[in-house]
Amino acid sequence: MSTPTPTGTPRPREVRTLADKLLEVHDWLREQLGHLRAEATAHLAARAAHQGPGAPPAPGLGLQIRQRCLEFCDALTFHHTGEDEHVFPGVLEHHPDLREPLARLGVEHREIARLKERVLALLDDVTTAEPEAFLTEFDALARRLTAHLDHEEGWLVPVLADVPFPPGPPA
Repeated sequence: MSTPTPTGTPRPREVRTLADKLLEVHDWLREQLGHLRAEATAHLAARAAHQGPGAPPAPGLGLQIRQRCLEFCDALTFHHTGEDEHVFPGVLEHHPDLREPLARLGVEHREIARLKERVLALLDDVTTAEPEAFLTEFDALARRLTAHLDHEEGWLVPVLADVPFPPGPPA
C-alpha cells in the first residue's frame, strides 16, 4: 500500500512494476468504496431530516450517488476483466504452478460481479431506490471486494514485482 501522508491521504506511489500498478488500482478502488459509503450515509441523514408530518416525500438515492456508483462499477469491471483476460494468462504462462490460485481469483471476480449486479439493480430507478437496501447491498459488495483485494495482494504482488510497468517493446 502507499505510505500515508500526515493527513492520512495516500501518497502517490511510483509505478515501476506491474505489482505497483496493481496496488495503485487497488488503493483507488478502496478509496472509492469509502467515498461512496460516506456519500450514501450523508444522503440517508439528509433524507431522515426531510421525514416528518407534512414533509414532502423523501428523495430516492439521488443522481450523484447513482452516477458515482455506476462509474465505480464500470472501473471495477474493467479492472477484473483486465486481470482475467491479460494479467492472469501472462502469469500462468510463466508460473503454471499458480493455475489453482488464479482460478480461485477468477471465481472471486464472478462472485463480486454478482454482488455488483445486485447493487446496480437498485440503481435502476433512483427516485424509488431504497437507500437502506442500497447500503446493505453496497456493504456486502465492499466487504467481499476488500477481502478479495487483500487476498490477491497477499500472493500476486510478489509474483508481479519483477514485471516492469509499463511493459517495454517486445524483445
